Parts: sequence; C-alpha cells; structure tokens
Amino acid sequence: MLRFIVPSLTLLLALPFTAQAASLKDTELNKMLQQVATQSSVGTPRAINEDILDQGFTVEGKELIDHLSVRPELAERMRADKNTLRYQLGVSVCQNPGFRQLLAKGAVMRYDFSEYKTNKFIGTQRYSAADCDIKVEKAAKK
Repeated sequence: MLRFIVPSLTLLLALPFTAQAASLKDTELNKMLQQVATQSSVGTPRAINEDILDQGFTVEGKELIDHLSVRPELAERMRADKNTLRYQLGVSVCQNPGFRQLLAKGAVMRYDFSEYKTNKFIGTQRYSAADCDIKVEKAAKK
C-alpha cells in the first residue's frame, strides 16, 4: 500500500512547484513584454511607410500587440486578401531575431489593424512560436 501512496504524494508535492515556476515564467515574460512595448512605442505614432502608421505597442498577458493604422486603400486590399497579409507579416515576424526570442519564451505577437482616422477595424493577426517552428523554452523546475 505504501508503494502506491509515495509516488502519488511525490506528484502532489511537485505540482505547486511546477505551477509556481510557470507563474514566475509568465510574470517575467509579461515584465519583459511591458519593457519592449514601452521602448518600441517611443516616437509613436510614426509612419512605417506611406500607407501604414504605427500607433504603438501594448501588452495583454503574453501578447505583445502592435496597433497599426492603414490608409483606406490598403485596408480594402487587406480585407480582400487576408492570406497574403498573414503570410507576408509572418515572414517578417519569423525572420526578426528579437521577435523570435520573445516567441521562444512563450510570447505571442499580435497585430491589430484599423483604418487611419476612422479607426474602423480591419483585422488581427497573431503569431506564436509554432508559426515560426520555434521550440518554447520550458520553465525551470525547482
């Protein structure tokens, strides 16, 4: 009987440590994302090109969100061809060493698009480590 209790007890005792490690990892990731958002938002709004205005970054949990406004002409094209938008933006995200580092830590890159001046919603694109074939770092066990 004791041989069944000991493994179960060991598992139960390990669970709080695993949860604490995951919680600490999430807290550290959120703090890192907040720093990135603050630094990346300096000087916003700023034009990326003649069609896109970067409104700055925010953070929600594990998501680093880039708020982008686009001219109505581009908004129309984006709505008509969402697959091309996702592919092109994904290539950019997956090739960026800084973004890859964040994704490896469990972050999600999110892009929220709206029309310039009207703020009419266009769409959202999200990218995780899996989208870039990146392994997520695991929380250290105590």
